Amino acid sequence: MTRVKSAKSIGFCSGVRRAVNIVEKTLSESKGKVYSLGPVIHNPEVIRRLKRQNLCIVNSIDGLEHSSTLILPSHGTPSDILDKAVKKRLKLVDVTCPNVSVLQKTCGLLHKQGMEVIIVGDRSHPEIRALLSFAGKAFVIDKAGGIKKNVFSGKKIGIISQTTQNRDSFFEIAAKLLQKNPLVKEVHVYNTICLDTLRRQNEAKELAGSVDTLLIIGSRLSANTKRLLGIGRKINRRTYLVEDSDADFGRLLRGAKVVGLISGASTPDWLVKEVIKKIKNRKGR
Repeated sequence: MTRVKSAKSIGFCSGVRRAVNIVEKTLSESKGKVYSLGPVIHNPEVIRRLKRQNLCIVNSIDGLEHSSTLILPSHGTPSDILDKAVKKRLKLVDVTCPNVSVLQKTCGLLHKQGMEVIIVGDRSHPEIRALLSFAGKAFVIDKAGGIKKNVFSGKKIGIISQTTQNRDSFFEIAAKLLQKNPLVKEVHVYNTICLDTLRRQNEAKELAGSVDTLLIIGSRLSANTKRLLGIGRKINRRTYLVEDSDADFGRLLRGAKVVGLISGASTPDWLVKEVIKKIKNRKGR
């Protein structure tokens, strides 16, 4: 019989749980339509549930009427859109993750102090797009190989990280940045990866080395979930992403006596329980 080892950090992180609770409370108390500027969190299963509770997802606020209720997503909102929403007199419900809010303030403070802000993260991610609106002219770096020589000579720089970045990658990029720019005037490095992300990354490393197969439960749209997948695969090639309980567990777990489970921060507890049930009840074990 297959034995299942689950990580301690599994299901929603505190920031995502807070966001979903606020959205559900807003939906239950609102008499009119409630809109969300893009997905509140990056998990399609959760978004489908919220849509069934009458959440309307929009990609722009242009078509919204004055006084409409608008949910601002957990990964942050660009400052120009916030200004526009205020001018339209929208009723804003901000569920930005507290860690992201702190990072935005740090980003803005570095910019005000006259530093070149360098963000380690994915340029296309909504969190980074929002951060860039607080940082003036900032630089985004996602790989150590993309760093150029002597770009920041004589300048003051502040290096920060996307909250869901891989810790090892962040330190590697920061070190490489300083190696290739030895003439910087002043350096401030802030490890702004959230503690929940760090815990999950550490647990993924431990699990990957102690199980036959490691399953990462979460969405391929989730940055922190993809980081866990990459970390697991460096240690255990039998590391797989499971987005829902309809996965082909017979194939994924063939020959596995011990299975490790960990989830992304935006994966709900109920989905984790469904996956565990499917694993234990599957045929051909």
